[in-house]
Amino acid sequence: MIKIDASKVIPKRLGTYLLGFIPGMVFELTVAFGDPLMAHRMIERVKVVYPFQGYALLALFATSCLVVGQTFFLLAWFTDWVIDFLYRAQRYLVLHLTLGSDWLYKAVGKLQGMPPKRNVRLLWRPIMWARGKKVPFEIRPILKCQRMAATQLLKRKFGVTPSKGQFEWVDQEWQAWLAVLGKAPTGLRESFLTMRTFLGCGIAELAALYIVPPLQNRYFVTMSAVLFAAGCLQSFSFVRMRGEPIRASLTRLRVLMEELTEVSHTTFKEDKSASSGAELTINTGGKDDGDEDE
Repeated sequence: MIKIDASKVIPKRLGTYLLGFIPGMVFELTVAFGDPLMAHRMIERVKVVYPFQGYALLALFATSCLVVGQTFFLLAWFTDWVIDFLYRAQRYLVLHLTLGSDWLYKAVGKLQGMPPKRNVRLLWRPIMWARGKKVPFEIRPILKCQRMAATQLLKRKFGVTPSKGQFEWVDQEWQAWLAVLGKAPTGLRESFLTMRTFLGCGIAELAALYIVPPLQNRYFVTMSAVLFAAGCLQSFSFVRMRGEPIRASLTRLRVLMEELTEVSHTTFKEDKSASSGAELTINTGGKDDGDEDE
């Protein structure tokens, strides 16, 4: 009997590359329901090339949804990149070039003089707020927890002992370790792909509004705006997770703990299997206590 493992034939993450089918199907079905004559003309053009049967037309429809949907999926990626760029740009403008900059901090310090001037003292509130957002004080215990988790992970999984000390090159080494260690927790990757899918569907419906004028009514416009806004809000949430120091550090700690938990489970299973091995009993040939010589 020949057994074929289908799980080895189909790639595990094939569905990731097929997610473009969803916004493509949303776009084509929306256009078809909004303008049935256009959909009928497209089917007739396909039949002019070759008289396809029903199943063949369904396969062509699925293929076209995948091809068209990948375009909207790439547009969703570009929109996510624009949101990330705008967030980082305004953060850099406020926290590094203006309010949170070192030059403004030193200039206001010289301007207030001794005794401190009351008018200049009012400028310290936004400056200290910006400097606190730039490098939050609350991030220090999170960074310590990151190093503790990364140290255990390096020793248990890779057999590497990281360097210790207060030197600058030690901090640079830790930045390299923290950049490559960790495993995405369950649900994070799915949430990210869901965000891209919602954003792609919102862009697809906005494109359908432009192509089919009868769809430009308040009901369909509201539905399209909701999908697009949901994708943008989810994208903004991921941008904040990557851009804000405390959120980014907590995410990195969560990623490290996920991989450390997996390593701990693997070590526990190995120890349990080693301790529950087969036992060997050796009999020396003596008589049992219950036996009596006759």
